Amino acid sequence: MKNKLIIFLSFVLFATTSCLKEDPPFLSDENLFETDAGVQTAVNGIYASVAGFNYYSSDYFQLTAYHSGSFMSGRSVDFNGIAALNPLPNLTFVENVWNASYQSINRANETIIGVEKFQEDPSDVVLNELGQTYFLRGLMYYNLVRLYGGVPIRTGKLDINELHIARSTETEVYNQAISDLKMADSLLYEKEAQTLGRPAKAAANMLLAKIYMTLAGNDSNSEYWKMAETEALKVYGQYMLMPDYHQLWIEGTRNNNMESIFEMQYSMANSGNVIRLHTPSNAFSGNSWGRILINPEYVDPDTDKIALGAFDQQDPRFEATIMYNYMKYNNDGTENGEQKIYPITNRNNKNSGFPFVAKYWINDHTKTTPYSDANFTVMRYAELLLMLGEISNELGKTGEGETYVNEVLNRARNSAGGDGIHPIDWSGLTQDEFRTKIMNEYRYELLGEGGDWFRNRRRGLEFFQNNIINFHNDFVLTDGEGEVKGIDIFYENAERAMLLPIPATEINTNQLIGSEHQNPGY
Repeated sequence: MKNKLIIFLSFVLFATTSCLKEDPPFLSDENLFETDAGVQTAVNGIYASVAGFNYYSSDYFQLTAYHSGSFMSGRSVDFNGIAALNPLPNLTFVENVWNASYQSINRANETIIGVEKFQEDPSDVVLNELGQTYFLRGLMYYNLVRLYGGVPIRTGKLDINELHIARSTETEVYNQAISDLKMADSLLYEKEAQTLGRPAKAAANMLLAKIYMTLAGNDSNSEYWKMAETEALKVYGQYMLMPDYHQLWIEGTRNNNMESIFEMQYSMANSGNVIRLHTPSNAFSGNSWGRILINPEYVDPDTDKIALGAFDQQDPRFEATIMYNYMKYNNDGTENGEQKIYPITNRNNKNSGFPFVAKYWINDHTKTTPYSDANFTVMRYAELLLMLGEISNELGKTGEGETYVNEVLNRARNSAGGDGIHPIDWSGLTQDEFRTKIMNEYRYELLGEGGDWFRNRRRGLEFFQNNIINFHNDFVLTDGEGEVKGIDIFYENAERAMLLPIPATEINTNQLIGSEHQNPGY
């Protein structure tokens, strides 16, 4: 009787362990791996998870935006929680992104093991699919360790005897991601041979460079800078910047263009939710969410704020990035007056105190649905150029770093609406001046593209405190006695906000991760 009880409880735990359960199972027929087409079907299943609602389609975006220190939520329920950098361990976004990550990882594990079991002499097609599998698993682990710190590493099939796995160290998780991406690099096709929208070798190289930069942190003497340069240079020259910055965000040129290195593929029939997360319902005839708002300190016209990282209106990327006023529409398509947000018109009203991200916007006000074929770009070439600029500067080659950055600036000032002068090329900077400017330049080029949470923290707690937390808190309206006025939020406890909490479900179901293993401050 006792043995039966133990078996029963084991199955209950198997069914409730948060990062394991998938119902129905991912694959019901192992023989799928015997053919090239079968392997491709399995890999498509991994992409479906990564691109799904709980990850890149919606929850990943909301989690990383609200908790980044750069954005606010349009939902009142988020104001004093995640948007105040104070998420609870049982928050839906915290739970869902964790679970979706492990769903993708488990699907990748099944695929890797299935190919090894059924393919003695895999074709080039299968090897490329395997490379994509390693790439996606490496991407998941890289995102997990940056968001949550050390996490359980799972590389095998689901096993009733290995349900409970302790948190690995951050170093171990980074090493797992690096190992996966090196495997991906060895297996993936070159860019010219790869299927449109799928990662080529260069995508693995760029992601490796990003990992090494993360590991280097704020240490200019770290060996990781040179390792990052080696990987980034493998990507340099393989892609091209789009001629006009605005082309990155408009129909016809935004998907799979010459600047794209890796992006999630969506369609009208299988739409992502990034557009509706950014476009409010009153901007067109349909029903949308309009949840992700930009903190107003980033669009303050005060020259001191611009010097600290706020957008310069003379930069053409301002118009392409910031939706600061728009025409409101009724459900029947008739106009309902202009909504003006910038310059900040009302700090007591979230509808007129927080601009939207213009990059993801429904421009056709006659549309009746928020669904779109817009892909989500995970990595693009402009970021690679900025990375090479930062890397070169840390290696003592500041002039060379300026050259890389100036490629991005040249495109910006010659984009629609530009005066051909701003932003001005960098020249003659010291290493410290470059360090300050490059972190702001990432924001001007990439604001709202899903990487803000990570960049805000990549250079460590001191950078996060001074350049994100203090930059925001200095903008908050108070009554002169320390009490916040209006709807502004005062950010507290930057050290805790460097990581998200381990999800409550994981702590409650994984016997090797208890409350004593929770991240500091939670």
